[in-house]
Amino acid sequence: MYTNEMLKDKPVVIHRALFNHYADLGLNERQFVILIKLLDQENESHLQPPLEEIQMGTSLSIQEVSHIVNQLSQLNCIEIKIEKDDQHKYNEFISFEPLYDQLALVLNQEIQEDKVEDQNSQFRTLFETFESTFGRPLTSLEVQTLNHWIDTDHHSNSLIQSALNEADSVNKLSIKYIDRILLNWKKKNITTVESSKVESEKFHQTKKVKQNVKSIPTFDWVNGENPYDK
Repeated sequence: MYTNEMLKDKPVVIHRALFNHYADLGLNERQFVILIKLLDQENESHLQPPLEEIQMGTSLSIQEVSHIVNQLSQLNCIEIKIEKDDQHKYNEFISFEPLYDQLALVLNQEIQEDKVEDQNSQFRTLFETFESTFGRPLTSLEVQTLNHWIDTDHHSNSLIQSALNEADSVNKLSIKYIDRILLNWKKKNITTVESSKVESEKFHQTKKVKQNVKSIPTFDWVNGENPYDK
């Protein structure tokens, strides 16, 4: 007799990715159910199960089940192989390697598409930040330069943002000036926001020291003038 606890048991183990992407493999719900039953049978034996066992519990006929199994093979989800056992008897068994190969391709493609979408989203954000900081739309040449920094120079969006902030801090907002900053950082192998901030601090400290030196009055020994007397 079955109890509630027994019925709560989940002996059929299917990868969640298969549940989420079976349609991407070209499978409809009928084909998916038969595939699950085949996978479940594999847990007990690698031999191809009788059609009657696959049919059990479904509303499908034997002919329909047989047709669906053939469809799964045509869709490259299963491969029916024949091998000789230790008793030199030939047996049919089902390999699911084609299924896992296809599923891996689908998942990797999804990851790649998400990555591209994320990059596009980051570029849009960077583009909008530039226009907001410049207070005007970017010209086509400026957009090309922005793309060049990313695609050719391989600067990260965050590093470009840091260069924009640096240019803004000294009130020199121009693509040319930002390009000089990025070029200088590249020569010094600066690739992170943290290292760019350190370099920026060094630059401003050096600039401040030079300004202080220039502001110190000097005595005109030729004309006998003391600037401190003025």
